[in-house]
Amino acid sequence: MDSVTTAERRPLTGRLRFVRVAAWLMVAVSAVGLFGIADLMTLPGWVDQRYVWAVPLEASWGSLMTFVVAGSYVSIARNPRDPWPGSILLGATALSLMLSTVFGADVRPLPLALIIAVPALGLLVAGRRDIRSFRFVPSLSWLHLLAAAAAVPLWLTYSVHAFRMSRLEPDAGHVTWGIEHWPVQGAAGLTLLAAVLIMTWWSQGRRLLRISTSLSAVYIGTAMLAYPDRAGAMDSLMFGVAMVLWGAVLALLPAHPRSGGEEATQAAVA
Repeated sequence: MDSVTTAERRPLTGRLRFVRVAAWLMVAVSAVGLFGIADLMTLPGWVDQRYVWAVPLEASWGSLMTFVVAGSYVSIARNPRDPWPGSILLGATALSLMLSTVFGADVRPLPLALIIAVPALGLLVAGRRDIRSFRFVPSLSWLHLLAAAAAVPLWLTYSVHAFRMSRLEPDAGHVTWGIEHWPVQGAAGLTLLAAVLIMTWWSQGRRLLRISTSLSAVYIGTAMLAYPDRAGAMDSLMFGVAMVLWGAVLALLPAHPRSGGEEATQAAVA
């Protein structure tokens, strides 16, 4: 671990400084340009009250763009030598959005997937000579495995419902940048499910994925409980309760459980 610490203290190369600046730019694009923060603000009501906002739908879009996408770019900007946790989560998000175009029968999320995936790939290419090599050493966490088992029925049902509504209401009027929110809500559920499955086996990305996923789950569940009669909410309040509890429990799980196997894995990664 000393060698990693020493490497982190070295001055950044020109390529890595470019990666850092570009990543911070993408944080602004995701959180502001893609209306991540603006959509989150519908829950506390810091929006124009002349309109009836579909708060649960807005919360899913806002959580995905802010906690997941912007959060991933923050991770890359803070540590451009190790962009892998953020890059993997961005890849999972882009893939989920691509799948939403099929399951939701709506191609409009495709440009959003490209806006997320192309810069992430570009940053990896730009810093390829100076970033840490990607290593996947399987490190099963039984606590995260239990969380993943609970996530499958919760977030898969959530996504299936959103994709069904996307097909039934292709022009419901819940639009950001010309993209209907229903398929993006389905993609948000798939992303959270993918994230918890990844963190179950990959200790290196566990910290970022846990933070992004737990914040998203709690926020989406809270929006559903606060506005159960608005578009984007599930039929039962128990889904909102389950989402909040699941996200809170996930946030409390240790990123690196101190078992013998885990310590061996950490040594292998270092």
